[in-house]
Amino acid sequence: LAQVQSTAQGPGARIACSGPPCPRVGMAMGRAPRGGSPLLAAFAWGLLCAAAASPSAERLRRSGEQAAARGRFPPGVTSSFQRPRAARPLSHEEVLRRLAESTEEGRAGASGPSRRLGAEEDSAQQVHLGFLGPGEAVVTYVTKDRGLESRVKFGAAGGEMDRSAVGTASVYQSLLCPTNDNLFSPTLGDVMVTDQDLADVIDTSALFPATSKSYVKLASPGQAVSKLADGCVPYKNPRAFYVSGYIHTVPLKGLTPGQRYVYAPEGSGRSFAFTAPRAPGASDPGKPMRIGVWADVGTTNVSLATMRELLSLAPEAALLVGDLSYADGWAPIWDRFGTMMEPLMATVGHLTVVGNHDISEGFTQAVDWMSRYPTPWQASNSTTPLQYTYEMGLMYVIGLPGSYAPTGSDSAQYQFLEEALARVNRTRTPWVVVQFHTPWYNSCDHHYEEGYKARVDQEALLYSYGVDLAFNGHVHSYERTHPVFKYQVDECGIRHIVI
Repeated sequence: LAQVQSTAQGPGARIACSGPPCPRVGMAMGRAPRGGSPLLAAFAWGLLCAAAASPSAERLRRSGEQAAARGRFPPGVTSSFQRPRAARPLSHEEVLRRLAESTEEGRAGASGPSRRLGAEEDSAQQVHLGFLGPGEAVVTYVTKDRGLESRVKFGAAGGEMDRSAVGTASVYQSLLCPTNDNLFSPTLGDVMVTDQDLADVIDTSALFPATSKSYVKLASPGQAVSKLADGCVPYKNPRAFYVSGYIHTVPLKGLTPGQRYVYAPEGSGRSFAFTAPRAPGASDPGKPMRIGVWADVGTTNVSLATMRELLSLAPEAALLVGDLSYADGWAPIWDRFGTMMEPLMATVGHLTVVGNHDISEGFTQAVDWMSRYPTPWQASNSTTPLQYTYEMGLMYVIGLPGSYAPTGSDSAQYQFLEEALARVNRTRTPWVVVQFHTPWYNSCDHHYEEGYKARVDQEALLYSYGVDLAFNGHVHSYERTHPVFKYQVDECGIRHIVI
């Protein structure tokens, strides 16, 4: 959880680095330790790249404490955290049961007669909140029935919901392509998609006569995987196509920065509360802006625990740096994710970017993500939802597809990035933050230098405009660098933080 604040240094544009270090706005994240790798500043206690040699969470915890005792980490730089046991996928029914038993709903601001998230009696499901242009938020929710109006009532907290906003409803469909083997045989934990789940889709013997080219009869559920065509359910099977519920997207306009609001989707028995983001340039020395940053989430017991922990920290807004649901071509998992994350995402506005599990696994081309999680791309003069800018408080956020789109100087991504950086007013928003999924710098073998081409193409541009922070995910192992440029520590460089 990052706290963004100004310091006595004040905002400043990039200056030449031949003399004293660049003046930089402070951030309450602590200084990097001295010694060790010239780039590496800190590790989480349990790097996944060490998991093969030390598979036990308890052994990893002890090794972290022993490393600290030997002086590898200065006191206070790192600490152990008892991670839950190996991630276990939760069924939709288990998600509903756990949320119903939890007090997190009340803490999240949900209220009304239907407190049980996902309950049949409530029409609006998977409620979540995002940001659009200045003074605008967007509420997205899913209903089962056609014809329900896309409308949200809202008003200032403590008063009546006397305002109303109207949006649009849509559905999308996608071919079921469970291409990731981890869905069926994960390295850790239980399977996400069982043989029976797949067999229920593949076996068409109840739909077609044996003479039809679409007829498939399975002798056992275990045969289902062998019937996939290039990783996908064959198109000749009418069950091959997932169709979403009715996704309602409703912009809330004319919001007052910092004001607490309550809102309720039309026909819902529940209401939710959130705080509108601070105005660009606004700061409060006594109350730094708290931003939650997370990535690589999924729908397991660990995912649920992470969501609850972030919710308890009460961030004003959150960045989700790619890989949301890990549906990997099995689109119903997106519905499970939306239900599980509702306590947090309905009350804390999110800015998300795509990860590989959102855009490439399952050949999805980010269709699920784009249909469900709006970004402020149109207000950013962008040509695609994959890239955008957003200002809040002292922070200017740039969201990018990174390695999942061309990055050269003639690419749409590079040209948008150049224009976005040129628009920064460092007096108003001294903190410039980029988020993209694949890191440029990480020391773990896992995904090492996958972002090399993007770094070569874009690093000098970000450096020339004095970008402060880059948030990434992908590696599943926390790490942060010193300010760095072209693999060298540089006081004018970017701090890269892998979540």
